[in-house]
Amino acid sequence: MNNTEKVELVLIYGECQRLSQEGRFPDRQINQQRRRANLFDEDIELQVLAYIRANPRSSIRHVALEIGISYGDSTRRLEFIAWFNIQFHNNPLIVNHILWSDESKFTNNGIMNKQNHRYWDDTNPHWSRETNFQTVWGINVWCGLVGEKLIGPYFYDGTLNGRRYLNFLTNELPRMLEDVSLDTREHMFFQQDGAPAHNAIIVRQKLNEMFPNRWIGTYGVVPWPARSPDLTPLDFFLWGHLKTVVYADLPVNLQDLKNKIQAACEILREEQIKAALRLNF
Repeated sequence: MNNTEKVELVLIYGECQRLSQEGRFPDRQINQQRRRANLFDEDIELQVLAYIRANPRSSIRHVALEIGISYGDSTRRLEFIAWFNIQFHNNPLIVNHILWSDESKFTNNGIMNKQNHRYWDDTNPHWSRETNFQTVWGINVWCGLVGEKLIGPYFYDGTLNGRRYLNFLTNELPRMLEDVSLDTREHMFFQQDGAPAHNAIIVRQKLNEMFPNRWIGTYGVVPWPARSPDLTPLDFFLWGHLKTVVYADLPVNLQDLKNKIQAACEILREEQIKAALRLNF
């Protein structure tokens, strides 16, 4: 199914939904309060395309307001891509000098739920959603990718807050980067998304100290565009790949889950990382 067919499908679905609502409740006034979109990025894209096709005279701001996305989202994405293109033109090795980082939660039932991101892989992993678990448990994982090298995993319990993340940056990350070449570390940009813990003032101060003028984030010298999983290899490659391996057999306990994650990271080949980066950058 191509994009045009997808748009037509969205339009037809929306029209059927409207007719269904009006048919069942002909006297009811439909609530016009706009709801914040909580969809996968591709679904948002299709929604925008469908809305513009149905309302070709709408302004960009109006479309953003109706769909429930920020008008500045596209601007920030274009600015980041423009920055990256300039850096790449001046130094093609910039791809190997960005430490992409992210966190994800792995649970015992194999359900993936991380900020509504979609995970991509070359093959269909055939995940199933188990519902017979009386207790859901899991572990939070931080990973990084720099060049063709995987950094991590680093496990942590509970919710990530500013102080916990600061402790990680101060005491754990330098140790994890010891095997990275000195040249890479000296020229390295650190990338993070807009998670609340990442934006704490104490964290930003630490990043300014560790990566002066060389970190990418919501308040970094290079602003990171929100809702851009297609721009970071952890979202468009790593998490999906790791969870394909980890959930081939569901873990029996927390230690088993950690062992599976560690093993999946250890067998990840540099060629696989290189192929994913080459395909997307």
